[in-house]
Amino acid sequence: MKEELETIVAYHQASKHNFKAYAPHPQLPDMLIKPDLFLSYSGTQLLLLEKWSEEQTEAEVFPAYEQAFTPEELKLSEMNKENISRLFFDSFAISAWRQAGATKWPLRVNPSSGNLHPTEVYLLSGPIQELLKSPSVCHYAPLPHALELRAEFSPEIWELLSSGFPEGAFFVGLTSIYWRVSWKYGLRAFRYANHDIGHAIAALTFAAAGLGWKTSLLADMGSEELAELLGISGRSGPEKEEPACLLAVYPAGETCTAGKVSSAAISALKSVSWKGAPSSLSPRHVEWIGIEKAASATRKRETDYLEKKRELAPEMHVVSHLKVNDIIVKSSVKSDLEIPPLRKVIRERRSAIEMDNSAYMENETFYQILQKTLPGRNPIFNTLAYGSFTHLLLFVNRVKDLLPGLYIFLRKPAEKERFKAAIRPDFLWDKPQNCPLDFEFYLLMEETLYDFAAQLSCGQRKAADACFTACMLSEFEEPLNKFGSWIYPYLFRECGILGQLLYLEAEANGLRGCGIGCFFDDPVHETLGLNGLEYQDLYHFVMGSPLQEIGVITLPAYEE
Repeated sequence: MKEELETIVAYHQASKHNFKAYAPHPQLPDMLIKPDLFLSYSGTQLLLLEKWSEEQTEAEVFPAYEQAFTPEELKLSEMNKENISRLFFDSFAISAWRQAGATKWPLRVNPSSGNLHPTEVYLLSGPIQELLKSPSVCHYAPLPHALELRAEFSPEIWELLSSGFPEGAFFVGLTSIYWRVSWKYGLRAFRYANHDIGHAIAALTFAAAGLGWKTSLLADMGSEELAELLGISGRSGPEKEEPACLLAVYPAGETCTAGKVSSAAISALKSVSWKGAPSSLSPRHVEWIGIEKAASATRKRETDYLEKKRELAPEMHVVSHLKVNDIIVKSSVKSDLEIPPLRKVIRERRSAIEMDNSAYMENETFYQILQKTLPGRNPIFNTLAYGSFTHLLLFVNRVKDLLPGLYIFLRKPAEKERFKAAIRPDFLWDKPQNCPLDFEFYLLMEETLYDFAAQLSCGQRKAADACFTACMLSEFEEPLNKFGSWIYPYLFRECGILGQLLYLEAEANGLRGCGIGCFFDDPVHETLGLNGLEYQDLYHFVMGSPLQEIGVITLPAYEE
């Protein structure tokens, strides 16, 4: 464990950007070896899923976006081909094609660093009406919006797999292909791929909520056991898929307390015949040994942490479903006419390219967005099985009735004194007058910091022009020492989950967001006076009013 911790801390330090030098990366990406954005398994049966046109999506008013935060109040959807199609269409499918001149590229519902999409998705399920005759493992192919049937197995094995889970549960597995990101971003790619896993977890959770389903992260699963379940065990080479996580999807009115599937089920699956070979993504590769070491050091063994925690506190899996608008002052509550449909929000999510630096965000909207990020009050965070570790350092540029400056939003109760002791003693720690009483939200420095916010985000102008820039500061040293090196990807995934939430909040409020993985790590820490590794900056996110892209046209996601 000590050696693995040393390896991952060494990776973390080596993959930092600084004013003097960026982390190791290709000076100019070799376009001749750019990885294919779409992995396919040749030799498998292709099961086409149902698609919806833009006109059909526009016509769907219900469920409303806000209803995703209380999925147990929605009508439970039947487990059939239409609803499985809808789940993947609203979480991992192509959302649109963009074209500028002769260049055309796809966008997806789930965001990704550089639109490179290292995340692959699998369905593990019992029989599904009109889709799967037998219990099966399928790889999801977003280009045709279809499932590739990789394995079928007996009802007895499915009984073992689903034992201990709510009736009607099925599973979604996620993997990462680091080469897809390291091709462009080099050593830092391991971070970005885990941001994307977080984006994918949240994308799945929102899509499931619209169907009256919930998701639960099976966080006690070991990496090798997950690889066995997904049929990717024993692979090697730069294009191999690394197992990331497994999520149970089940009716929102039920409770899932399991942290993993049974070892008996995994053993039984070893006898299953797997179909299909993964397609080649690039003709040649560049090796990034630091990423290989980080991936090896963070592979997880099976644990019983969640089971033991439930024995000590049986209620730990219950998350308060206090409605979001019950907490914020009444002036911020939207009328039913102002609340957009869920499908429209999640399928029209885009990353802002440039921001309008004359636009201001409403004060009430700002606080409502912050409230949505609080763990324990938002069922979206049910997937954070080991708890939340991230706080938001905010460069507030243009929010009405808030002074421009540097703020801190502490997402966990009773964290103020610890954080205050870790940073510079001369910060103000003033709570704004219009701030909700139960918010741990403080002004640290009153100053116009637009340009400094951009400088810290690798000079990206959108961080200066946005209404605010959020730096995600994660507890770092303590969770690593408590859980081990395998918690390192989890910290980045939490940031990705937060990022996807902020993306959708922006869309729902007529704004636009953008995740920023390129930032100067230690200069952010130095700004706060942070020393050592108690807290680390892991992700940036900007939100504001977007400028129209000139010369770029949007085309439908799927044309018949």
